[in-house]
Amino acid sequence: MSAGKLHPQSGITIQLARKRLSQEIKRAFDQDSPVLIEALPSVGKSRGVVEWAAKSGKPLTIFTSRNDLFNQYIGWCHELRLTPRKLPSFHDDCTTANGEHGDRWKTNVRDVYRDSGLRPGEIHTQAKTLFGQELPCSKNGTCPYISRRDFDPDAYEVLIGHYRHAHVPAYVEGRYVAIDEFPEGEFLTTYSSETVNRAVSTYLDEHDSLPFTYVKDLEEYRRVPSRKQDGMVWFNTHNPGLRRDVAGAAKNVTGSAHARAPSMTYAILNAEDLENRWEYAELPNGQRAVRDPEGQSLTILSRPPLGEAEGVIALDGTPTVEQWRLLLGETLQWSQIMSNEEKQSYLSNVLNLDIIQTVEPTVAKPYSGGGGVTVRQDLTLIEAISNREQCKPALITSQKALQKYKREGLSKFVGESAYYGGIKGSNRFAKTRVGIVAGSPHYGDSHMEMWSALAGKSASREDDSRGMDADYGPFGNKILHGMREQEVLQAVMRFGRDGEGATVYVHTAALPNWVKRSEPIPDVKKWSSGMREIIEAIQNHTEETWVGHDIADEVSISYQQVMVNLRSLEDLGYIVSEKSGKTKIWSTKSLDSVGDFGHVQFSSFSGS
Repeated sequence: MSAGKLHPQSGITIQLARKRLSQEIKRAFDQDSPVLIEALPSVGKSRGVVEWAAKSGKPLTIFTSRNDLFNQYIGWCHELRLTPRKLPSFHDDCTTANGEHGDRWKTNVRDVYRDSGLRPGEIHTQAKTLFGQELPCSKNGTCPYISRRDFDPDAYEVLIGHYRHAHVPAYVEGRYVAIDEFPEGEFLTTYSSETVNRAVSTYLDEHDSLPFTYVKDLEEYRRVPSRKQDGMVWFNTHNPGLRRDVAGAAKNVTGSAHARAPSMTYAILNAEDLENRWEYAELPNGQRAVRDPEGQSLTILSRPPLGEAEGVIALDGTPTVEQWRLLLGETLQWSQIMSNEEKQSYLSNVLNLDIIQTVEPTVAKPYSGGGGVTVRQDLTLIEAISNREQCKPALITSQKALQKYKREGLSKFVGESAYYGGIKGSNRFAKTRVGIVAGSPHYGDSHMEMWSALAGKSASREDDSRGMDADYGPFGNKILHGMREQEVLQAVMRFGRDGEGATVYVHTAALPNWVKRSEPIPDVKKWSSGMREIIEAIQNHTEETWVGHDIADEVSISYQQVMVNLRSLEDLGYIVSEKSGKTKIWSTKSLDSVGDFGHVQFSSFSGS
């Protein structure tokens, strides 16, 4: 049921969607190349692979992101009478790393793991070199983490682990592998220029036969064919597979060495210049590396070695296919179990989502950096939604926007809140009936440039292209769409996942084109500081009626400005006036419903 072979039905049902999914999982696992299955949330992707294992009797390994998902998978396995095993976790199972032997040991071990590039098993075997003694978890026997690694995978029908476990051949060989959601942060590592310079310099110092002395030599001589060739010959002779420098990283307790120094060195030496001045290198161990134009960072993409698996599938509700191909190879097949029309029907009729876009179609509101957050305007809208829906809605936005909202009193109008990046795969808002998604993710131009560079392509933002019209070229725009529209859609679908539905207000235009918006855009009018003074003065006024000078005496703005604002409040229906001779007498009408931050008129003008 791959793309182009669908037989769309306008009235898609959950039963039909799950039937298609089941058929596609079965077909995909029989393919010689990896298959990416695109299926919206709540179709049952995760449970579907466990059901496939129960029906087929074939060994399955699942790689996913969080402990709560591990436990969910284990529960399904028990329900379907399969024998699961959760793969060991260094931070959880190693009693040194989890703090059972004190915070000092915990901090030291985790710092080494973070800074040296050493793997957990290597930290245990190299402990005496690193710390001058065995780890406390190993002094009276074998560390529980090491013990948990010693088992026969064939004894278990389903293995469940973190994405990082995909690099362990024993968990993959001869088994069927499912990767649940895109593991961007797990196979992609970015090193600062300081880390790279220290690590590469130390590696060059320790290998005198390498025909370079400094990092600058690598940067300079990679453009001189004969000198570059000298370096390539050295690697082909002494370290053709870029074997990690475990011993070097362990003995250098100052932290200047790094286990991945050979890959860093080779990446700089073998880099090619792209048109936008990014550098791109393919490494002989299957990795790819890129460096930004200023040389401030080096990013290495480590593809998981899945060649010995019997079959590989990837599961993603809103995938960026180009990123998956970088991870799993160009032979990756892409399969969609619904057409765009069916996806819209699924959102409306199966998930029962009512989506209301609250900005014009050109407004992206990139909120990741925090600089463009329109705090007062946004809180005006959030307050109005709370009043309109007679509840405290849940909110998803960027971390920085959330911080700014909270400083201005967000909790008065919103119940729970979360940020992009912390909700993927989460059911936290499954029973939430009113949600708000404010702003869109945008991790800077370098995000599109970096991912394009990993594909060997040059991407740059076209001059003066902004907002929803931002243009990074054909490949870069696909990365942009995945970062922005797809992530916003993921956030929208966090609400009402129990099938009972939700109304979701989306304060950005960054949604896929096929998503239907159900209402015209509301008109948002935020109060000026003068208007807020006037409203407060009216609320504190003890008499039922008043004249303009009564209010002007209580505020910092002029009488003329007071009168302009009073007329605005009258136009909005909050107060009324009548003439008494030449004097205008004012009284309240519905001031008890006035917003603290402004006024919102829903369905005030058309547009979607």
